[in-house]
Order: sequence, then C-alpha cells, then structure tokens
Amino acid sequence: MGQTVGSTFDNKNVGSNKTVTVNSITLADGSGLAANYSISAGQTTTANITAKSLTVSGITASNKTYDGNGVATLDASSVAYSGIVRGDIFNGTYTGAFSDKNVGSGKTVTITSSYTGADVSNYSVTDQSTTTANITAKSLTVSGITASSKTYDGSASATLDTSSVLYSGIISGDTFTGSYTGAFSNANVGTGKTVTITSSYSGADTGNYSVTDQSSTTADISTKASNCHCICSNKTYDGSTTASTTLTFTGLVGSETLGQTVGSTFDNKNVGSNKTVTVNSITLADGSGLAANYSISAGQTTTANITAKSLTVSGITGINKVYDGNTVVTLRFFFCNV
Repeated sequence: MGQTVGSTFDNKNVGSNKTVTVNSITLADGSGLAANYSISAGQTTTANITAKSLTVSGITASNKTYDGNGVATLDASSVAYSGIVRGDIFNGTYTGAFSDKNVGSGKTVTITSSYTGADVSNYSVTDQSTTTANITAKSLTVSGITASSKTYDGSASATLDTSSVLYSGIISGDTFTGSYTGAFSNANVGTGKTVTITSSYSGADTGNYSVTDQSSTTADISTKASNCHCICSNKTYDGSTTASTTLTFTGLVGSETLGQTVGSTFDNKNVGSNKTVTVNSITLADGSGLAANYSISAGQTTTANITAKSLTVSGITGINKVYDGNTVVTLRFFFCNV
C-alpha cells in the first residue's frame, strides 16, 4: 500500500535528534485498496538538521594614503552570501587590516568577520579571508633650514642650521631623519646669496613619504680682513713728504695674490734717518684672487731715510769794487741741481 506523509520538524533550525511529528498520512492503493484502511497521524520520531554551506564574497578594501597604521576601510556594499535561504536573517560585520602600515601596491588586507541575526547558526560560513588595496605615500614638506653667514674663505661651502627644521605632514612617532649640505652659488663676497640645499633621508619610515625638499636658503659672505707688512723705499730729499711703500699681504686664502695702490707719507719733508712713514690709503686690485673678497685698513707705519740732495756750485765771479782798504770780495755764483 502506498502512502503520502506530511511531517515537520519542531522548528527550522539546525540541531541533532530533533523531534519530527507526522502531521498527515494519505494512503494510496497498493496491492490492496486504500479505501479499506484508515490510519491516524501524530506519530513522532527524531532526525538532524545540519548547517547549510554559505560562502561570503564581494568585500573590497579602499586604497588610502599612508597614515601610520594598518587599519583598512572595507566596502561591504556588494557583499554576496552564496547559499543563503531567501528570507533568512543573516548579517555580517567586517573589519580589515593591511599586512603592515607601510606604502605598497596590491597589499594584502586580512578580513575579520562576525555575524548576527536569527539564522546565523543555521549556516556553515566560509568567510572571505582577504582582499587587496594600496597604501600611497603621504606628502611631507621640509622647511625651516637656515644657513650661517661666513667670512670669505675661498670655498662655496655653507654651514646649515637644522635646529628648527620642520617636517610638515609627518606622522607622530615615525622614524624619519634628514641630512643636509649647503653650497653658495660661488665663493665670492655678497649679501643675500643663494645657498642650494642638498637633502638625503633615512629612517624606517622614509619610504612612506613623498618629500618636497627645501631647495635653498640665503646667507652672506663678508670680506676677509687682510694684514700686511710695509716696506718703504729710502729717497733723496725732493721737497715733499711723498713716500714709496710696498705691502706684503698676510691672511690671504691659499695662494691667492692681490694688486695694490698705496698712498704713504713721511712725517715731514726733511732729511733724516729712520723717519716715520705712515700708510694713508690702500686700494686693492685683483690678482689671482678678487680684491672684492678682501678688506684692509690703512694706518700702518714703517721707517725709511731721506738723504740730502747733491748740490753743485758753478759760475763764480767776483764783483768789482771801489777801494775800501780791505781785501773782502763780493762773489756771484749759481747753484746747480736745485
């Protein structure tokens, strides 16, 4: 005899040894006629409901600019629950973490999943474990580097002061160190001269930044004070105090040389030994070095001699006179080389 049986579990949820109740029995003819028999429903038995496989997919992660942490922002707007029974209440919550905080393309994002809803326990869930996204470099601007002014030393090297360097955009706690060298546009004296800054960076977090360097600053190169040794030539008396003095410079850079025009005078015009000679003016001229890179003050003293000028007497003649009882003669003569 055939049969059609209507039966139900006590509820729809997953479980073992769940009660099953026979709600209806409809007999059908077999070798006997169903009409000859009657049977009542209401019998019970047990059976299991096992979890249904459900696969989660479609979660993506957003690219981000480096921010010093590995937190990833997930987009679950297109999440797919493959295998879910229509009408079931099943919700997922997801958090993501990059493999590390550092800049990179196609970086693995690990997804941590949790589920809520009345029907969660009825599914065996295969999570989406990962996705990928990019972390791009963060902009960082360097500023605040200054250069020290200096005295001319024949080189273009500049000394930089980085005590107030500012890294705008750096993440607190990151390891990022800058090293800087500076060079004037040239070695010569000038005010507000451009100093070009060459930068290099080190530290564990250097690769996480796109750096806009401070390319330059300004500083002065002032003239180098030079000293000198004075040598004055002796001269023959000429009725003037003009002296001829030559300077030997000290304090020039390297093998540089300078030209000179010197104004100097004796203390007076008269003949004498070891007479004081004073340097009144010094005008420097370019030599192998540039005069503009040096300064020197006048006022130095030395000594020299003024010797007597030779004088020759010629053309002596006697002047006639009227007898006056003595031998005195009045002479007339000429001085030569006056």
